[in-house]
Amino acid sequence: MLINSLVDQPFQLSLLFLRPLGIFVIFPLLSSRSLGGSLIRNGVIIACLLPVIPLLQQPDSPFQVYQDSVGIGFVAQEILTGMLIGFVAAIPFWALDSAGYLIDTIRGSSLSSVINPALGEAASVFGILFTQLYMTLFFINDGFSLLMGTLYDSYRLLPPGHDITLDKAWLDILLQQWTLLTGLAVSFALPSMVIMLLVDMALGLINRSAQQLNVFFLAMPVKSILVVFILIISIASSMGVVMDGQSEIFQNLHIMLKVMHHE
Repeated sequence: MLINSLVDQPFQLSLLFLRPLGIFVIFPLLSSRSLGGSLIRNGVIIACLLPVIPLLQQPDSPFQVYQDSVGIGFVAQEILTGMLIGFVAAIPFWALDSAGYLIDTIRGSSLSSVINPALGEAASVFGILFTQLYMTLFFINDGFSLLMGTLYDSYRLLPPGHDITLDKAWLDILLQQWTLLTGLAVSFALPSMVIMLLVDMALGLINRSAQQLNVFFLAMPVKSILVVFILIISIASSMGVVMDGQSEIFQNLHIMLKVMHHE
């Protein structure tokens, strides 16, 4: 039955394809670069759409109602809705990448940036470590299921073709996501930042009493060793904070979609 739907209704399928395409374009783990190419990405999108295919069979389906009046506005609205979902869902990845940059900048190794395969862009050494660790926890703790559940719920909360509204309440919720991103980055890097600040203060005092000793050559290895030690101790609780933030993010996504639905 699903195969027949895919073959008999290619136009409706292409409309259904737009919203998840927006998610896959902006969400780091599902981009064509991460998946190995656009062909693989499109195949994954179709696989994710299979549970929603029965919507095409309903006579009051938005994809049936708007079949004759689909325009640029409809296409743009669907893609932008998907990009919004992907953007908000990707906040923990960017927060951890920012935390890695904070730590590496303070310990003096920010120049040693390499390409992060998860984000597809240059990142610090600790940023890659954090994002790779969170990527594993994302799939283990049903993060992908939450993302797909949000996608499926979005067709109910914000039906395709319906008018949307971007009022002050929506902007306030979006601002909360930026605040959450900053909070996650700082809270994750805070233990390492504190220990590096203490090391700088201690080395400064040593330099005052022994000015012939160049403490700058000692600062980076000492801070690096202590940061690794602190991360080993605090990584479990820090990742717990990020996972709690992930749950809050998907709850906020549902609220945003409800607020966008213009009655």
